[in-house]
Amino acid sequence: MFPEGGGLQIRNAAGEVIGAVGVTGDSEERDEELAAHGIHAIGLKTDEDCAALGRRSGIRLTDR
Repeated sequence: MFPEGGGLQIRNAAGEVIGAVGVTGDSEERDEELAAHGIHAIGLKTDEDCAALGRRSGIRLTDR
């Protein structure tokens, strides 16, 4: 593993982490947008979707 922007955790309806996906090749923001689109396309959730459940833990590398 190596640190790289563009990855998101995959969460189920209860907000539990069940996996992750990474996209790279464009800006970090665009990579994350595409990762979220793929997650939503299969009916699952991202950290941002679960923020109201107190389950947000995404940290961007560029935010440090």
